[in-house]
Amino acid sequence: MTRKVLFCPWSAGGGAGYTGRALAAAARLHGRFECAFGPSGVPRMVAEGGYRMIGEPAPDGAPKRVPAFLPFANVERVYAVTARYYRRSVLAEHLRRDLAAIDEYRPDVVVTDMQPTAVLAARLRGLPLVSIADTDFLSPDPLAWMPWSAADPTTLLPHPSALDALDAVATEHGLDPVGSVPELLWGDLTVVPSAPEVEPPPPAPPGRSGPTYVGPLYWDPPGAPYVPRATAGTRRVYVSIGSGGMVADTALREVLAACDRPDLSVFLSAGFAAREWLHHYPNVELGGFTGITGPIGWADLVVNHGGYSTVLAGLLHGKPQVVLPFMSEQEANGRQFLADHGAGLVARTTEVEKDGRIRYVNRHSGATDDPVVPAADLAATIEEALDDATLAQRAGYARDSLARLRAESDLAESFAALLR
Repeated sequence: MTRKVLFCPWSAGGGAGYTGRALAAAARLHGRFECAFGPSGVPRMVAEGGYRMIGEPAPDGAPKRVPAFLPFANVERVYAVTARYYRRSVLAEHLRRDLAAIDEYRPDVVVTDMQPTAVLAARLRGLPLVSIADTDFLSPDPLAWMPWSAADPTTLLPHPSALDALDAVATEHGLDPVGSVPELLWGDLTVVPSAPEVEPPPPAPPGRSGPTYVGPLYWDPPGAPYVPRATAGTRRVYVSIGSGGMVADTALREVLAACDRPDLSVFLSAGFAAREWLHHYPNVELGGFTGITGPIGWADLVVNHGGYSTVLAGLLHGKPQVVLPFMSEQEANGRQFLADHGAGLVARTTEVEKDGRIRYVNRHSGATDDPVVPAADLAATIEEALDDATLAQRAGYARDSLARLRAESDLAESFAALLR
């Protein structure tokens, strides 16, 4: 009898990256497990991947008003701010939804990628739990997503505690108290889609094994990888700064203006819907969710928002990167995974005072109160990255380790071991 796995990726605020790496993980289980997705997945991506979605699809989590920068200090603040998980009624409804999906599909294993109600649902049904996680999800540091900040996390985003509500919902269902959000996200198997050279392992809580590194997990749609076009003699820039839901037009206009040069061929991953004005740049080819492998292999430089999957894919392929972050975890990925190793540049960083005041520091024009990086500054950073030969050399610092882990890890066997 074929064993079944239910994937429950986080989707509040968009979630394409989380669903994408769940799809990549599901592909590694092919032939040994039947896979389906719970209601928190992104339906269009799940359908394109050829998987069944179980239960009531979650409403579109994309925000109606896009902030220029989100100062999340840790994963608990994400739960509180984006999903309103400080409200027990919201948590209870999402738990009900995940339990219904489990009861309908009857999986042997539940997989979460930051979706806390799926964790509670799996525990309530006594099912093995696999957690796919960045190490900063798992770290007990209250500033894990923003280690350069001098402010208390609730000073930056003063929403009520999601931890209190998670603990209350868990205990009222007879589960153990939730001592911290990071502890909740350690599974019976905890999978980190990276390598220790990029992000060292955090300490495991009592009763849990340390993380299993499996190399990058990112999803390419079915079929041969798409390879962008390029004008002969130009340098090739792959721009991927989010699916559109989390990036305002203002910032994207500055990026494309910075790349509006005859010596560049640009491929822009424009997400689900390319806005009309994007067609006005003759050196820009627009793509939707074309996958990462083709464009990143084609590129000389990757300009991205610091999204985990894109940054790790860039490191796997040894490509220099320019990161333009729109939230603190993206900035941390750019600082810690790239800039600290000389493998990329961060176009704009932040400085955070104790009172929560944020100053933006553009790489070339310095400190400002404006979170939008001007095109001239971005153009200078892109030029710097393209012209720095040492940046290209250092871009592959973790390439061998990431490739080895990706090739050697047997995710299906690790899942099977949970059921023995």
